[in-house]
Amino acid sequence: MFAENQALWWQPQTLLNEQSCKILLGPLQIFLQRNAGEWRLATELLTQAEHQHVESQLLTQWPQHRQASRFVFENEPLQFCLKPVLADRPVVVKTHQPVYVPPGEQVTFYISSPVSIRIELQQPNLLLQEVQTQRLSDTWFGPDTQIGELCYADKTQARHSKEELPKRVHKAVTPVTVKNNSSQMMSIEKLSLPVPYLSLYGLADGSLWTDQVLLDHHDDAELSRLQISKKMPAGSDGAERLAKPRLYMEKHGLFRAFSDLFAHAASRGSL
Repeated sequence: MFAENQALWWQPQTLLNEQSCKILLGPLQIFLQRNAGEWRLATELLTQAEHQHVESQLLTQWPQHRQASRFVFENEPLQFCLKPVLADRPVVVKTHQPVYVPPGEQVTFYISSPVSIRIELQQPNLLLQEVQTQRLSDTWFGPDTQIGELCYADKTQARHSKEELPKRVHKAVTPVTVKNNSSQMMSIEKLSLPVPYLSLYGLADGSLWTDQVLLDHHDDAELSRLQISKKMPAGSDGAERLAKPRLYMEKHGLFRAFSDLFAHAASRGSL
């Protein structure tokens, strides 16, 4: 990036007059150009692209045949900012292997979900476009078509250790702590991450994290208590809050733990 600290890619950046740039954030490719009295913007989602670091470069000219949106000004702003935000719906994730939590046990998983990028101009702040970094399909999360909510669907691994996490610039990590206070073995088939209720943080190494989610399950409980902790994981000191929650819940809100979320014994299929 053009900033002094390249890891902090969400900081404001400056483009000179008639200067163009291309930025790659995971699968999302962004083109920007500043001209006298206007900015030009184009985005593209690449297929099967996984990049561990942000890639950016200045261009000698706007790419030929690249269609762009034009934003016109009497006096155009000098800076732009790529602001990551969490999804506007919960994200339902499935792990690749069955996950079982014995009675009385507590375990923390680290689960990633893709962010969206708000492409903004600075001074004053002006949103040009919000675009997903990964195309997600729609899914319904609930026991039937009458009870539940519309979510996004994603596939990921529920990592048990932070050290196992692959670094993906377009994904934010949510620590999910599950407490099995029931008397039976619990298998987790799906998890619905309530990302619209979470804050997003950026760390000095360029990684993205969210608030921690706590799920507390009891015997025959149709409702399991969900809490959101503002305490960041150990080793995450100095985190900068990049985005507030899109939505807010009651202080002691109860979220329904659907049968899809918690299933006892091994009667369910793999995740």
